[in-house]
Amino acid sequence: MRDLQKILLLDWYQQENITLSFKRESTDKKKQNKVIPYSQEIEDLTSISNIIQYIYKKPLTDLKKYSKHSLIHEGNGNPDFLVVNDFTNSTEQNSNTNILCSDERELLEKMLSAIDINLNNNSIINVFFWRTPGNRNPTKDEIEDCMPAVKKLIKVLAPKYIITLGDLALMSIMERNCNLMDSRGKKLNCEYSSTPIFAIFHPRLLIKQPSLKRLAWEDLKFIKENIKKEMEPTHE
Repeated sequence: MRDLQKILLLDWYQQENITLSFKRESTDKKKQNKVIPYSQEIEDLTSISNIIQYIYKKPLTDLKKYSKHSLIHEGNGNPDFLVVNDFTNSTEQNSNTNILCSDERELLEKMLSAIDINLNNNSIINVFFWRTPGNRNPTKDEIEDCMPAVKKLIKVLAPKYIITLGDLALMSIMERNCNLMDSRGKKLNCEYSSTPIFAIFHPRLLIKQPSLKRLAWEDLKFIKENIKKEMEPTHE
């Protein structure tokens, strides 16, 4: 059954013209595509507002001009839970404050509320801060241009847990090729942060593929069980 679910999911990706793999380009081509290198400047930033101002000022990608808004961070500046979204699509560009469009946010709020997490008391960030032509996935280079700022956001927000939405957010945070179907139901860690990471389906996908909601509920229960274990007192 698990293999069938993967096949159905991959078939939907193909229909939606979504590419998941991060293909490496030649070093010369990467240098040509890189708009501006990061420096010690971002390491010296100590607040969310300063990081956001930095992103607004720096020409990190040409797509910045293509977008109506830069959607970077939303919510509490000191969250227990940090939700990591992939990127802003044309529907979400109707707002300059909401990272998720209304139906996606409503579903995510219900999902997290089912395991006693209030989204409004926590935070959401994007791994890519702008929309893309035709709502295509950002390229590996475009994601890499944003990752120093994403890492700094995570460091300053200092959440107790990270929840990634969908494959692209997961791969970006983990900085390697991985897929959601193999990563869900596990407590993950990346190299630059000790914060536990949990991968769940993007509400965008669940709205289009309601049959996956049963699996999504299993993932939510796994998160709740792990949090409960960490909160239990240890007995020596």
